[in-house]
Amino acid sequence: MALSKSPGLTRFLSDFTLGFSDGLTVPFALTAGLSSLGKADTVIYAGLADLCAGSISMGIGGYLSALDELPASPTNDDGDDDEELRGMLRRRSSDDDGNAAAYEKGDVTTTQEQVVLRHLEPLCLSATMAANVVATLRGQPGGLDRAVAGIETHNDDVVGAVDAPLPIWPVASGLSIALGYAIGGAIPLLPYLFAATVGLGLRWSIGLCLAALLSFGAGKKWLLGGERVRWQQCAWSGLQMLALGSVAAAAAVAAVHLLGSVTETP
Repeated sequence: MALSKSPGLTRFLSDFTLGFSDGLTVPFALTAGLSSLGKADTVIYAGLADLCAGSISMGIGGYLSALDELPASPTNDDGDDDEELRGMLRRRSSDDDGNAAAYEKGDVTTTQEQVVLRHLEPLCLSATMAANVVATLRGQPGGLDRAVAGIETHNDDVVGAVDAPLPIWPVASGLSIALGYAIGGAIPLLPYLFAATVGLGLRWSIGLCLAALLSFGAGKKWLLGGERVRWQQCAWSGLQMLALGSVAAAAAVAAVHLLGSVTETP
């Protein structure tokens, strides 16, 4: 998909997903559990407190986690490895450029076979197997041409991946997680601000959160699953998110009811 071509957007979606999933589940479970007390003020105040504290703590955790991913100082070994990889690929590219001269001299097949054989060297294939691969490509119309073109494209992609790794910005990572938690946590809390009764707010909160859990799980799979993702996979991901959120909410409600029954017992 187009999203996979933007490393910055991919990183943002990954961090936002982490914050949103926690923000939607934890405040939902908290407000659903406290709603059994029948006091709207308690639900609202506790939800706001959890929203503020949770977004800050999740943001700090994301910042520290991304900070640990940054290299303390670029080591010579890593630099040498990257430079060696670039050198190998560029040598292949220069060899391919030299192959153009051989093409003009008429030694096309031998030169293309050498390119394919060099590409197969890391696989440690036997000479017979490598020869069979080359023979199969030679037997197909334009097979060697397509193989050499694919090898050149692969080398260019690897060089680009080495030169442009996934960006890591600790501040942006922390803010993305905090933003996801704040947005996700506001969904189950909003109905209690406008509902006439706690029971009505609980019903609206349950409906919104169930829809959000299902939509978020399916949408996340569709956005990050790649071009070949199927709608069945999206639906299954949404159902999984829905089930996990429902279990968390049910556990919170059960805990509040259990504690309430214990305190009311003389």
